Amino acid sequence: MKNIIFIFIYIFSYYSIAKEIKGIVYGLEADNTKKPLIGATVYWMGTKIGALTDKSGKFTIQTTNSSTTLIAIYIGYQRDTIDVKDIEALEIILHPNIILGDVNVEAELPELTYSKTSVNKIEIITESGLKKAACCNLAESFQTNASVDVEYTDAVSGAKQIQLLGLQGIYSQLLTEKVPNFRGLASTFGLNYIPGPWMESIQISKGSSSVSTGYESITGQINIEYKKPETNVPFSLNLFANHLGRFEANLTTSQMLNNKLGTLLLAHGSFLNSEIDHNNDSFLDMPKFQQLNLMNRWRYFDDFWESMTVFKVLYEDRKAGQKGYFNEQNSNLWGMEAKTQRYEFYTKNGFFLNEHLNQSIGTIVAFNHHRQNSFFGNNNYYAKQNSIFINALFETKLGEDSHEFIKNDEQNEEMIKGNNHKINIGLSYVFDEYDEKFNDSIYYRKETVPGVFGEYTFSGIENLSIIAGIRADFHNIWGMFLTPRFHARYEITEKTILRASAGKGYHIANIFSDNSGLMSSARKFIIDDILKPEIAWNYGVNISTEFSFFDIDWTLNLEYYRTDFDNQVIVDMEENPNEVHFYNLKGKSYSNSFQIDLLVEPIKDVKITTAYRYNDVRMTVNNELIRKPLISPHKAFLNVVVSLDEGNWKFDWTAEFNGGGRLPDTQLNPSEYRLPNEFPAFVLMYAQITKKIDNFEVYIGGENLTGFTQRNPILAYDKPFSKYFDGSMVWGPIDGTMFYIGARYIID
Repeated sequence: MKNIIFIFIYIFSYYSIAKEIKGIVYGLEADNTKKPLIGATVYWMGTKIGALTDKSGKFTIQTTNSSTTLIAIYIGYQRDTIDVKDIEALEIILHPNIILGDVNVEAELPELTYSKTSVNKIEIITESGLKKAACCNLAESFQTNASVDVEYTDAVSGAKQIQLLGLQGIYSQLLTEKVPNFRGLASTFGLNYIPGPWMESIQISKGSSSVSTGYESITGQINIEYKKPETNVPFSLNLFANHLGRFEANLTTSQMLNNKLGTLLLAHGSFLNSEIDHNNDSFLDMPKFQQLNLMNRWRYFDDFWESMTVFKVLYEDRKAGQKGYFNEQNSNLWGMEAKTQRYEFYTKNGFFLNEHLNQSIGTIVAFNHHRQNSFFGNNNYYAKQNSIFINALFETKLGEDSHEFIKNDEQNEEMIKGNNHKINIGLSYVFDEYDEKFNDSIYYRKETVPGVFGEYTFSGIENLSIIAGIRADFHNIWGMFLTPRFHARYEITEKTILRASAGKGYHIANIFSDNSGLMSSARKFIIDDILKPEIAWNYGVNISTEFSFFDIDWTLNLEYYRTDFDNQVIVDMEENPNEVHFYNLKGKSYSNSFQIDLLVEPIKDVKITTAYRYNDVRMTVNNELIRKPLISPHKAFLNVVVSLDEGNWKFDWTAEFNGGGRLPDTQLNPSEYRLPNEFPAFVLMYAQITKKIDNFEVYIGGENLTGFTQRNPILAYDKPFSKYFDGSMVWGPIDGTMFYIGARYIID
């Protein structure tokens, strides 16, 4: 009897406890070699039980009584169906979608996409989106994007700055692969330091961001993903030239030394040596420059460790001012020069702590040295910055795995794997040393900021995800910064998503690099206060939906964000046109930003993006709440992309309308050096045609096709050494129509 009971218990246990099946998923390359596929989906037919492959293409999945048919899918590959009745170890090989002779047809990511699963809204400009325009560097990568504005800081130096939610780029956080970068001194010319052909994608998130990347983000984050050795082609060359004499070359070469270790070398060289003065004001419309930029990155990954290390070095020399200043060495002419040396190093390491991959530790160590030696007419500016950023993060997932199948853009099933609870905790340390000399004044400060943070993610309620985070940073000068942030995502329907965010951010003002455009003027810099940290709250809500109308698929996005400053360093250009005053906010300062986007593909291979944005930005100056000058409150945007001959021909056209805005008060100047109260509205157009022939691409295009330029962008250009000289009053294009041609050659 005991034996019968034992046998019964054994049989019951055998069939009631689920077995595990282990396997590995490979993709078959063109040369018939096998490559492990990371993130491939494996699931039982007719169920929602599945698994994702890890860094080595491996997976483990529990058996189920309801199905014995396993399906493996991966974007760009044919799905495979396997009967696994008596199999406990699998090797699955997926073939590319379509192979016809020597032609491999692959799915291409759209130029612009939105993350459907992220709790905060993330807008992604893909590599194909970056190719829609010349995109010689990051500053020129937003021409076909409605969310981010890039404006000249002045009419002389060629420096550009981002505007997000109507506010200066210093209030948004610029990241390179989630590492805070181009802070402080690099904010002056930093947008020119990332060549376009080096970038794999740009990720834009507005409003409050994760506490794990620091306290500095106020209006949002822009994250740059560089090309990677494991996904980049072995060799690519990009050449560019425009009719004004600007030439650029970009070279990338990558190699996987084995199945775990790879390296990538990126090289950039560019120069412009022409003296161009279309408006005949004796000042160059754009600076002469030469830049050399090199980067080497290494990537290692195995089952439980992933590492990425980057080395980067840059040298740039830019010259501007009146024609003949450098050629003739004429001291009676106004000249400007900025020589920059920059060195960067960062390493990121991630360690999985168990075989289920639900606990991990991540570390970031970054260092950069930035040195700028410059003069702007009679203003001399020397600056040096050394920075260290250290971050250590522990992540753990709690609860059982949940699995959900969604339809991706290619209409293939894709599994999203998650847990009901996730906790991130970490430590950080920031060190900044600034050594600046502006004319006869020396400014030196050293900042050390240790910090601690925690973030909790909850997704236990159907269709609702919440992220709540808080961090505390201990500034050696200003004391403790407490930074709470909150995000929520609710899936109203399968195609309609509502998101909300709120959070606090800080910024330590660097008045010279933050306002470098004012150096191209005769204004006296006057600091009226001991300048305190800038503190602001940001609140946002957005909704995105996909719908069909007249048998056409549409995507609609609506968003609203408000930024409220508790303190702001006011840059007062109103009190006296010959001075600029810096002081702490005494009153209100805020930004309201509303945007609507509509994306549609009315017919096959024709994509249209339209947008309208309104920014209401106001600050208190001399006890009066006024609109911020040099900003267009209204902007309308239209982009049309036509793809023909299976993508071998592409036509891209963009038009944007910029509404008028307010100008700083110059009524105390003599009449000939006064500006009106407002600047007018204007329209800009861009176009590009790309032809692809096998591994070779040729593109031609034009910018500012309407030829619109700001009339007399330099005040008192005829008397550059007078107190009325001012090149910082820039609200529109300085240079006219520009035509360019380029070529890309790829060995894959």
